[in-house]
Order: sequence, then structure tokens, then C-alpha cells
Amino acid sequence: MTVKAFFKSTAFKSLAVLIAIVLVAGALLAVCNDLLYVSDEERFARSLAKIYGSEVTATEVELTDEERAYQNGSVDAVYYVEEDGNYLFHTTGTGGYGSGGTVTLWTILTCTGSREDGDLALTGIEKVVYDSNSGQTLMANFGDAFYAVFEDADELVAGGGNFSATDAEDGLFNLETGATYTSTAACNAVNTALACFRTVFMGGDA
Repeated sequence: MTVKAFFKSTAFKSLAVLIAIVLVAGALLAVCNDLLYVSDEERFARSLAKIYGSEVTATEVELTDEERAYQNGSVDAVYYVEEDGNYLFHTTGTGGYGSGGTVTLWTILTCTGSREDGDLALTGIEKVVYDSNSGQTLMANFGDAFYAVFEDADELVAGGGNFSATDAEDGLFNLETGATYTSTAACNAVNTALACFRTVFMGGDA
């Protein structure tokens, strides 16, 4: 087949159509990608708005790798919120359902005093908000009532206590979820925030 004949052939026409489709699709994808792109800053701002219900100014607190790692969880980030003087923790709790199951939460810890004056004191938990999970089941069972247990335990928190999904007397015991392992991971996410605050921010024991 000659070159001229090839350019007139059905095979070439089909190839040309495919190339055109690829080029158009690529251009549309690039445009959509630009239109729908969400920066890390915008994503964080949306998370803050979801948690607080309004715009707030949050400054990230730098932590070392050692200050981020705890027995049953890790601190992904912590922020000082200028409007109320509290601290917002983004933590991941381990011990969930399945191998390596985790639950990640946002937790606002309330306090008095300041780190600069050396009189910082933990007074309770203002709010706990679900962020994400890995390999967990029945997450739809965890509603406002579940997270309210953390928020209504100021005496436990201020007194140095922790939460547990298996101890009805000393911590959180919520059989209504029907997912004890996932409850444990959620408790560990909150406990990790408490441990970090007590050790890193207050200089005490976890």
C-alpha cells in the first residue's frame, strides 16, 4: 500500500478519529482538573468550617516525630485556635476492626491558662468530629449521641481519665453502635489527643 493510499484508507481515518478523541478528552480533563482542584489550604478551611460552623484562625503547632507517636494512636496535626484559645487535634486511633483498622477524628480540647505562662490546664472536650476511617464497618451507627459522650465528660478529662469502649465504669461504654472494635479506635483517637496535650503541652504523664 502506498502512503497516499494509506492516508485514504479506513484504518487511517479510524486512527485519526481515536487521536482526536484522546486529545479532546485530555483537554477536557485538564480543564475539569483546574476547575475542581482543591488546595490543602482550602480543604483545611472547609474542615474548620465544618467543625466550628464559622471561620476561625488556626495556627499549627510544630511537633517532633516522638511527640506524635503514642501507644494506641498518632497525632497527625494540632492547631491553636486564636478565637477561643483552645487546641484542635487531628488524631488517628488504632485498634479498630480488622488488621490495621483505624479511625481518624478532629477533637477540640478546652483549656485555661497558656503554655507561655506555664499554667496551661486541660478542662474538657468541646467537640469531636469524625474525619475518616480505614477498614471499619458500621460507621453509619456512630452518630451525634456517640460523640457527645466525649463532649459530656469534662470531669473525667480534667481529672486525668481516658476513654474505653470496654469499661462501663471508667470510660465510654456504647453498645448501641454494635461495633466495639471501631468504638475502641475512636476512643484511642481521642485518648491520643489527651495524651499529647498532657505530655507535650502540660509536661505531665500520658
